[in-house]
Amino acid sequence: MKIFIATYPFGKAGREPLELLEATGWEIIKNPYGRRLKAGEVGELVEDIDAVIAGTEPYTSDLLQDARQLKVISRVGIGLDSVDLEACKKLGIAVTYTPDAPSQAVAELTVGNIINLSRHILSSDRSVREGTWNRYMGVLLKEITIGIVGVGRIGKRVCQLLQPSNAKILACELEPDFEFGKKFGLRWVSKEELFSCADLVTLHIPYNKRNHHYVDRKIISRMKTGSCLINTSRGPVVDEESLTDALLQKHLGGAALDVFEKEPYEGMLTQLDNVILTAHMGASARESRFLMELGAAENCIRVLKGEKPEHDAILETLENS
Repeated sequence: MKIFIATYPFGKAGREPLELLEATGWEIIKNPYGRRLKAGEVGELVEDIDAVIAGTEPYTSDLLQDARQLKVISRVGIGLDSVDLEACKKLGIAVTYTPDAPSQAVAELTVGNIINLSRHILSSDRSVREGTWNRYMGVLLKEITIGIVGVGRIGKRVCQLLQPSNAKILACELEPDFEFGKKFGLRWVSKEELFSCADLVTLHIPYNKRNHHYVDRKIISRMKTGSCLINTSRGPVVDEESLTDALLQKHLGGAALDVFEKEPYEGMLTQLDNVILTAHMGASARESRFLMELGAAENCIRVLKGEKPEHDAILETLENS
């Protein structure tokens, strides 16, 4: 058996996941580039591989057709938009993922961005460095209404972290957990009402065809003047051109983005002072990364041994969509 560790880094948050793979006695092949793989680099690296420990690099239908030995793509993390699940199902390639491990880290980054935007921390930092010493007037979280789009694993943790602040929370979810909502004081609303009434909107939905440009020019136009948007989900969920225009026109007061339509991001948003940009690092907390890698290693080994993985992406995502 050959296992290719495509994601990078792997094993830096703790060696146990790598040691677990090495203990199988199977051949372990590491990413030769020491960075995220580009689309054109993946195919030749997985041609004679039995299993891939995958990051966010793309696994297209054409690539999978040529990977004749491939039995499992074991994703380190939660996003599955880079894997053609339909093709994997047809070809008999198992796909696993680790949806629970990164949730706390992404939720904490989200709340960090909520506080950053509401208190103008980034703007104040810049003013001090430039010698202007601006003391920006912010707001307490209990003064604003926060809209949470997607109240699943991550969205729920954001709610829990916000609870001590007494912030008013609007929530939008296809399948609301009413018991959770009652416990944490959520008000369930439609997408249109949430974007119209919230002072800050944070996105926690998966990327799929239905959610492509979920936040488009039309929905941004409904948002309050001066309101803010946070995206720590997937880049294509937001129409970046429309968001840029809204920020330039001062319709929106700010934004915080950890994910982008094309990564690494080099677009116009880098020129705006009212935007916080981070390099897709929502899950980059030591414990979360360790648990993601450990889960991916365990899932990979289970599938290769003919056992059931903890999370079957095709079963949980494709067949329930």
